[in-house]
Amino acid sequence: MMRRSSESPYKNCLYIISSPIGNLKDITYRAIETIKSVDYLFCEDTRVTSKLLSSYNISRELDSYHDHSTKEKEDYIISLLEKGYDVGLISDAGTPIISDPGFEVVKRARDLGYKVSPVVGASASIAAITMSALPMKPYLFYGFLNHKTSIKNKELESMKDYPFSIVFYESPVRIKDTLKEMYKVFGNRKCVISREITKLFEETIDLELSEYNSLSDDLKGEMVIVVEGKNKENEEVKYNLVDSVDELLSSGLSLKEASKALSTKLNKKSSDIYNEYLRSKK
Repeated sequence: MMRRSSESPYKNCLYIISSPIGNLKDITYRAIETIKSVDYLFCEDTRVTSKLLSSYNISRELDSYHDHSTKEKEDYIISLLEKGYDVGLISDAGTPIISDPGFEVVKRARDLGYKVSPVVGASASIAAITMSALPMKPYLFYGFLNHKTSIKNKELESMKDYPFSIVFYESPVRIKDTLKEMYKVFGNRKCVISREITKLFEETIDLELSEYNSLSDDLKGEMVIVVEGKNKENEEVKYNLVDSVDELLSSGLSLKEASKALSTKLNKKSSDIYNEYLRSKK
């Protein structure tokens, strides 16, 4: 059944408030006004939001709502809407619900007919794709992959034939392993990692997936990975590699010898050629 928010019988609203992803100046006037005006404000971490509010000389009561909140807290937020209060929902960084808590509350509020209004602002995924210089028309935002390798591989397998750039989120402790799995599934593609976006030590790292092991082990901050989609060029490189190895194998060389012989020609590590060839034959 069609519903229009403009025809909602309720005057109050649930506001989804975007916060800065790093630099505290990246917040809109409307976000500041909404933070001040809502009757109740729920945040992912009261300490983080208190720091943001303090920088703008805002003093107000905060309540928490995060991934580990009970259903009773969710019920409480809905009850406030039912009583006619305006409620704000803000996450530690960026837009709530995008890899942050809030989905169930928004779904319930909308199902009940309450207005839900986004207070737009900073987005790490948008910032990363615009900096990447990889094609963005279209692109896919995926977010965090599963931590378990077997499930992560299945997720990546489902995307390996997509012809457009894909945006992932990842933590520094898992970044190298995730790039390794991407290389196994996607083959060698261009990749751009953005970290500490809008912060003092903001950095963009351009690499190919085959270079995952060259990545420093001491990188910090949340990572945004943009990976090039499947295209004719990277597929041709893969097939040329396979054909080249097959040709050398037919001449009597071992796979290890063939990989070493092609290393300089293809500007790739012999171990990468060896592994990529084996994957192509599975």
